[in-house]
Amino acid sequence: MNQDREWILEEYRSCRKSLELGCYVAGGGAFGMFLRWLQLQLGFNELGLADPSLLHWFVALYVVLAAGVYAFLVRRFEKGLLYLPEEFPRAFSNEGKWYRIARIASGLLVCAGAALLFLQTDLDPHVTDYRVLAGLALVAGLAFPLWLGSANRDPAPSAGLLCVLSFIPMFFLAAWIIICYKLNTINSVIWDFLPELVAAAASMFAFFRLGGYVFGRPQWQRCLFSCMLAAMLCILVLADERYLGLQVIFFGIAAELMLCCWIMVKNFELGEAPPKKKKNTGGFEELM
Repeated sequence: MNQDREWILEEYRSCRKSLELGCYVAGGGAFGMFLRWLQLQLGFNELGLADPSLLHWFVALYVVLAAGVYAFLVRRFEKGLLYLPEEFPRAFSNEGKWYRIARIASGLLVCAGAALLFLQTDLDPHVTDYRVLAGLALVAGLAFPLWLGSANRDPAPSAGLLCVLSFIPMFFLAAWIIICYKLNTINSVIWDFLPELVAAAASMFAFFRLGGYVFGRPQWQRCLFSCMLAAMLCILVLADERYLGLQVIFFGIAAELMLCCWIMVKNFELGEAPPKKKKNTGGFEELM
């Protein structure tokens, strides 16, 4: 029995399960991107208006199906007597050269997208909105590797700094949702911008769940599920036509969330999860 438990733990420590999970997310996003591309090619007329088409339903049903698969995978981890520690350093430990490269590269992707967006929107009538978005994306791209790298530091940074770093991506994505809605207020074709709104909202919720680990309310099942679904949606919306800077930002967010999924699975521990510690978090637990 002990040998079986040790073998299961080795499966996770060796990152084989992390790679398997990453394939589910990347593969699901790629197939979703293909469905979205088909929808754009066949579900709209030459005027850009949505025609009655089953492809609209297929895209929506595919997202629901993918969410069900990801929920099943998370449940399978839980049934295997696996859990993620509640402490931020143990849950997100990512020491080593390759993890350092991965977290910096994913953050720089978002920063590169922000720089591209700033340059591309010079003549756009909504240049102010896009430049606000680019500025927030730049800060969010810098904050992510600092936040994730903090899990390896001893002594750990102050709780206040960690909370600020985890809040920045949420604030950026909330602003993106508002700006996207503002830019499409007179657009009657909801399918033009709905996938972008959903992907940004799902990503904001994923970072919200990640922030639970520094705000004192970790819930690894919901956190892992949210990161998987949001990463898949960020890949799916790459089929749309938009500024290249926004495409790179979406790709960078998908990379960040997939990296978090990889790290969480790698850091799973065997056994019964310890009882949750009650902390005074100033009401944050009411939102979790």
